[in-house]
Amino acid sequence: MKIKCFDITDLPHLKWNDGGGASQEVFCWPVASDYSLRASIATINQDSYLKRYAEGERLVILLNNQEITLTDNKNFTQRLSQVGEHAQFSAQQYAAINVSQPNTQLLNFIFRADRWVVKSALVTETCKLPNNQAGLVFVRRGEWAVSGGSCNRMVVGQGGWWLPDIGEGEVTPLNANSQLIYIELLPR
Repeated sequence: MKIKCFDITDLPHLKWNDGGGASQEVFCWPVASDYSLRASIATINQDSYLKRYAEGERLVILLNNQEITLTDNKNFTQRLSQVGEHAQFSAQQYAAINVSQPNTQLLNFIFRADRWVVKSALVTETCKLPNNQAGLVFVRRGEWAVSGGSCNRMVVGQGGWWLPDIGEGEVTPLNANSQLIYIELLPR
């Protein structure tokens, strides 16, 4: 299996029930009814909440420099204001979202903590995408060359994901100011 590339402009929009935003599913593996990994991009236009899941952990990463505050019913409060800042908490928790302005974007990653260890980072240099791991990259700035993928280049708003059986791949910045978000998934 190769790195599966995606473009945010091609992903279908699913409007939230309360009208506060919309989600675009990047992938769900293996299937929606018994997933181990699920990634989506949320565009939030007004105060709302994140959907609760029956199980799993949630990692949210801010994709633009627009302040957002997450709170829940267990005294959890986290403010994110810079690209790449993240919060991790149970996907079963209720999480209210307060936004400072419309079009705030979050990468919303749900995973089974009994199956995966998750790390996230902002990357500006060539990065090998190792075999025996899964992961996701999403371009924030610049242009990136891709080896081992279903595409050869990625630009802002594009990314790729892979499962442990891809072999090796690599992403290389083509501009001095290039930056991407890298989520590394290590099997337990």
